[in-house]
Amino acid sequence: MNVSIIILLIANYIFYALFDLRSLPVLVVMSMFTYAGGKLVYSENQKAGSEKSKHICLIFIAVQIAVLCFFKYSKAFPLPVGMSFYMLMAISFLADVYRGQFERFPSALEVFTYISFFPTVISGPIMKSKDLIPQLSDRKKLTAERLSAGLWMIAIGAFMKLVMADRLAVSVDSVYSAPLVYSGLTLFFTSIGYTLQLLFDFAGYSYMATGVACIIGFDIIKNFDLPYMAKNPSEFWRRWHISLSSWLKDYVYIPLGGNRKGAARTYINIFLVMVVSGLWHGSTINFLVWGILHGLGQIVYRAYTRKTGKDAAAHAVSIFSMIINFLFVNFLWIPFRAATLDDARTIFMRIVTMAPGASYYYVYTFMFGAMMLLVQFIGAKCNDSHDPLKPLPLNKMYARIIFCTLVIATAMFAYFGNGAFIYAQF
Repeated sequence: MNVSIIILLIANYIFYALFDLRSLPVLVVMSMFTYAGGKLVYSENQKAGSEKSKHICLIFIAVQIAVLCFFKYSKAFPLPVGMSFYMLMAISFLADVYRGQFERFPSALEVFTYISFFPTVISGPIMKSKDLIPQLSDRKKLTAERLSAGLWMIAIGAFMKLVMADRLAVSVDSVYSAPLVYSGLTLFFTSIGYTLQLLFDFAGYSYMATGVACIIGFDIIKNFDLPYMAKNPSEFWRRWHISLSSWLKDYVYIPLGGNRKGAARTYINIFLVMVVSGLWHGSTINFLVWGILHGLGQIVYRAYTRKTGKDAAAHAVSIFSMIINFLFVNFLWIPFRAATLDDARTIFMRIVTMAPGASYYYVYTFMFGAMMLLVQFIGAKCNDSHDPLKPLPLNKMYARIIFCTLVIATAMFAYFGNGAFIYAQF
């Protein structure tokens, strides 16, 4: 028995219990259920020509989805912290077992540790079992390079979350709580403030999770890649919450037929995937509308490119395409954030009509927006339009100075108000 995995599993449960002790039994029971289902599927797969494994797999996945929906949509119980994330990982395990992704069936210890993996259990990134479970028995050794990279990612993530996201939340929470009070222009800039807040909050967590995983010997998927540089709706989802997009592609879009059954079926599949994404994100009608609109956006774009035979960016200056897509995404974040669909409609209409009202122009929205544009410009010029934020070697003096400056800036300017991670609530 691998002692290091046992220690990691204990650490996973301690970490989870600190966030949500009452829901720890749910996590354990669902891990047991997932392991049992995987064992049955694996056993049936060993029988040549057996179709039973597929039926068993679907039954267990259906139960997992039912449990998630019960907690997500039922008013009787609060949603256990991280359930939306660890249940997708559990489903991934069953699907990967059915697809024969493992040379040997993982032990119960490995499955329990995978599902409760503490860097990702609260807010992702969503790791597929075929990518993480093999690493449990083949963890990377801690080296100076891995320690340096991990500390850098933790520091960057903490700055994004505590300084950028949490300070933007002050303005966003105030304005969104009373949209009828504020002018259309204020609501517009506040919508941009939330667009930035959501990125810095979730990307900040993802950076920290990746950094911690790196230090303890694991490589996990990159979750963000300058998503607001995307020039079209499809590209946005290749850059935003990459682990979820990849999961939906592998376990929903491709099983539905992907793009293999003609244009009409492709559009339907895209629409269904985005509806699933909306329902996964939240239990209100706002999230369903958000998912539907994102699905329609992708369908319109794909239909356009199919008709013209060219990418939309070929017909417009890249920066113009980027701005249009940013505004599209930005306006769709309104129902994502608004308390009700009526509030979302009110905010949108007041922005469109530039309604009069109180003005509140938050300086941090412009400061952090400018910082994001600078990073995007560097990425476009120096890193082929990808995230240019790279770990620096802490054995170099200049890197230590930058690292210490970042840590000090985080301590000095962090907002220690309501610091809950946004995606941990979904």
